[in-house]
Amino acid sequence: MGYFSRILNNCNETCILSLRSKEEKLSLKQKIEMKIHLRFCTCCQNFEKQSDKIDESMKAFFENVDIKPPIKASDDFKARMKEQFK
Repeated sequence: MGYFSRILNNCNETCILSLRSKEEKLSLKQKIEMKIHLRFCTCCQNFEKQSDKIDESMKAFFENVDIKPPIKASDDFKARMKEQFK
């Protein structure tokens, strides 16, 4: 088992790699380690599917939200605030 424990990631490492793979390119070694673990671990397979669903939901939510630019304070308001803090 020593050989397999050296080449197989645990679930925590695999979940981290799965999340990182969505943000950046993994090395070939990391990809292989993740794929081997995912082949055998149903918990990590479920985690990957669930995180994909969460990503899809968040993307759909924010595509439908109208985000307005920030409102800038007037010079008069800034002057009054400075006076109050003195």
